Amino acid sequence: MLIFLLLIILIALFIKYSRLKGAVESRAMELFNLWKVKEEQAIREDAIRRSLSTIIGRVGEHIAPVLVFSNYGINPKDLRFIGTPIDYIGFKGLSDGKLEEIVFLEVKSGKTERLTEREKQVKEIIDSKKVRWVFVHLPKEMEKFKETITK
Repeated sequence: MLIFLLLIILIALFIKYSRLKGAVESRAMELFNLWKVKEEQAIREDAIRRSLSTIIGRVGEHIAPVLVFSNYGINPKDLRFIGTPIDYIGFKGLSDGKLEEIVFLEVKSGKTERLTEREKQVKEIIDSKKVRWVFVHLPKEMEKFKETITK
């Protein structure tokens, strides 16, 4: 009789365990789905924010010539867009036939005003006057090249 009673208790516990397990799994899945919906919305909003920031940055780089002219007196016709590692090189006065200076411009449109490592390196080289002029005359360069490959 005792074995029978223990067997009934064991079966009852197993049934209770199975029901609780199912309820816990169901609740866990429900909470996971709620979390997923909430986080997907946050991820989408973050992606939109980042995308807008990138678009505003790119548009800002193309609007910059107007601001540069207004604030620094460099005619937009005298700006050459490079993009990387700096955004523009300005040839102040070139379109008027009297070149005054060459200006390297980096445009920032976001919250940060920090330069990237590459931009910092360019700025340091310019500041230390490690800039030079190289004239390349293709016929002469081709001759030099031919001499090096025929040796």
